[in-house]
Amino acid sequence: MANENLNQPKREHSDFELKSFLSKYIGYWYLFVLALLLAFGAAKYYNWYTNPTYAVTAKLLVKDDNFGKEKFLKQLDVEPRSRNIENDIEILRSHAILAKTLNELDFDVSYFLVGDVKISEVYVDCPFKVAIDHLEYGAYFKDYRVALINGNRFSLEYDLGDESKKFEGAFGDTLDIGMGEIALQKRENFPGQQLLQDPGFDKKNYLVRFNTIASNQNKYLSRLSVAIARSQSTVLQVYLEDEVPQKGLDFVNKLIEVYLRNDIDVKNKAAAATAEFMDDQLDEIAADLERIETSREKYKVSKGIVDLESESQIVLERVKELDAQKAINDSRLGKIRQLKNYILDNQDLRDIAPAALDISDPLLTKLINKLSELQSERQLILNRSTALDPGLVPINAEIELTRSSLLQNIQNIEKSLQNSAGELEESIAKYESRISNIPRTERELLEIERQFRIQESLYMFLLERRAELGISLAATESDTRIVDQARVIPGPISPVPQRAYSIALILGLIIPVLIIFLIEKLNDRISELSTIRKLTAIPLLGVVRLSKQKSALVAVDKPRSSIAEEYRSIRTNLRFFHSDSNSSVTMITSSVGTEGKTFTAMNLATVMAASGSKVALVGLDMRKPRIVEDFNIENKIGCSNYLSGNATLSEVIQQSSFSDTLSVIPSGPTPPNPSELIMSDRMTQLINELKEQFDKIVIDTPPIGLVSDGLILANHVDSTIFVVRDGITRKSHLIQANELYEKGQLKHVGIVFNAAKKRSTGYGYSGGYGYGYGYVYGADYGNYFRRKGKANSKAYSLRCGT
Repeated sequence: MANENLNQPKREHSDFELKSFLSKYIGYWYLFVLALLLAFGAAKYYNWYTNPTYAVTAKLLVKDDNFGKEKFLKQLDVEPRSRNIENDIEILRSHAILAKTLNELDFDVSYFLVGDVKISEVYVDCPFKVAIDHLEYGAYFKDYRVALINGNRFSLEYDLGDESKKFEGAFGDTLDIGMGEIALQKRENFPGQQLLQDPGFDKKNYLVRFNTIASNQNKYLSRLSVAIARSQSTVLQVYLEDEVPQKGLDFVNKLIEVYLRNDIDVKNKAAAATAEFMDDQLDEIAADLERIETSREKYKVSKGIVDLESESQIVLERVKELDAQKAINDSRLGKIRQLKNYILDNQDLRDIAPAALDISDPLLTKLINKLSELQSERQLILNRSTALDPGLVPINAEIELTRSSLLQNIQNIEKSLQNSAGELEESIAKYESRISNIPRTERELLEIERQFRIQESLYMFLLERRAELGISLAATESDTRIVDQARVIPGPISPVPQRAYSIALILGLIIPVLIIFLIEKLNDRISELSTIRKLTAIPLLGVVRLSKQKSALVAVDKPRSSIAEEYRSIRTNLRFFHSDSNSSVTMITSSVGTEGKTFTAMNLATVMAASGSKVALVGLDMRKPRIVEDFNIENKIGCSNYLSGNATLSEVIQQSSFSDTLSVIPSGPTPPNPSELIMSDRMTQLINELKEQFDKIVIDTPPIGLVSDGLILANHVDSTIFVVRDGITRKSHLIQANELYEKGQLKHVGIVFNAAKKRSTGYGYSGGYGYGYGYVYGADYGNYFRRKGKANSKAYSLRCGT
């Protein structure tokens, strides 16, 4: 039959097969079981060993300034600027607020209960507390081991360099530990004080650590978060995580308390500065009034004046009004000039209240508040960063723009006040000319009365403003109120047992899959049918399961075994190659010498002979002869003798003792030139003579991956069986064989998957196994021959095993 590779079946690139995929991984079930046991064990230990973390939360409402008393006080210009909720978030998380909070809490000492395996932090449930007299810096961040001897005594130990310091004392006594003095005191509200006397009580070992304010600030700053509870709202949510829920609860409550106090203090600071300024002015004016009044009384007595005339009284009243207005105007002019100097000197305006200026200009108040707010924002950034922070660039630019606008507004107000002062002086001069017509005695008294009325008017004006400011101070409260008191969210947020077990389940499944995938990728040996289909276009002729028999002739010793049936199936499938030939030559080869090609050749020749055909089994693997061992024949004369011209065909043929229709030609003595003998004309003569005497010729050849003998013999055969052994044949060898097939160097090649394990095929082993495979792989050959136009109904019936 001509060596035609036209319309060869292409290499299969099958889609993902779930059954094959699962069968591959099910074979490693023990790895999954082990991984899941380890993962769940680790998750259980993690849940037990890890100290639980709890969440504490509270909500604060930042009030709007447009309601009730806030609105009234704002109209008096004594309230601070409108609040920015982002600033409140930063203030709550500022180091200043945290430091004040921690100073009021007993957090400078941490207590830990030491168990057999793990250490857990305790708080008020520790049976003692440490009172610090004084400590050196080196005493901080050390572990002090405290063992309770009984209800009255204890021992304390810590490591200092390579040595250990140990002390013993009684509760309440001052103890000098070498780096300071401390005293351990009983915690009176500890419920288990009487248990300390019990020798069997196991909670007697503790660790004590001293913390600095700075370390506590950093610790709680990293655990504390403040955020707007919902968009478009002014509700702040305070959230803290802590291993000790009561400790976290105390911290949040104290933090809110300090924040609210600080809010009131900041508001009172501006109002108090204004009140102090007004009180100083009132004291000065009161002294002037008292002095003028005394002078007026003395003058009246000395001159015997009871009252002024009506005209003088009218002039005096009018001049008094003008003088009062001028005094107020001059006061405002002085304050606005003082503010101008503040702006020009780049001084901080955060402590200046608009009420202290006594100028009812909405734009001025708005600009002062805006500038104060910008300066506060800049200070917040400086507190947590440096002057090089990029966030300061836009704020500094806006501060300069606001300062420029404020200076322009101040200059306009100053000009307006100067104009008012000029108008008042003209009016006062007009009335003073009328006073000159009044008799001298009355005129002198009128001047005294005028000074008195000026000071009196200014005093009453300031007294009124001071009263308004007093109302503000008396009514000051925080703009923030508590919506939800601090509470501990039920259950720990970490570790979450369900989450840990879920992760364990995922890892217990994923890790074995990754390991198996890596093993499969690194494994260069063929162990599955799907791998054969992916790597080669050579059709699959049959699958032979792994034999557990000691004898290689399984088809002879166990003719009813599944392996014998598998070889009968292969015999049936070979008819597709030989359907138009009276005699056929089949070559059995492989890539290396341990894949079972001789095993396949012997058993295939045996089942062919059992069908009634005259079969010749030719051993042409002259380098490693194996056939003689299992057929119990001698290897003194064989193929090497015939090919070298030293024997005839009848001399080298030996009859098999197992079947009358099976003859064996051993390889004979190993020649020095096997390849040259196979290439000789005697090889062609041998094949032709065998075709005349036998129906089937089965040739056991050397591996084509090692020597070229098999490729030379390919020119004399009608079909080639390439043996692939499970776990032995390398993928590169199969790819090499496929290249020879595609180049036409091998005729009608079929693959036998030898020594296959159950996981390799994806099929179970049961009765009729061989026939099942005969049908499946015969179908591959039916497709092959239909592509070549050689399929017929007879071949189809053979494919079905009939």
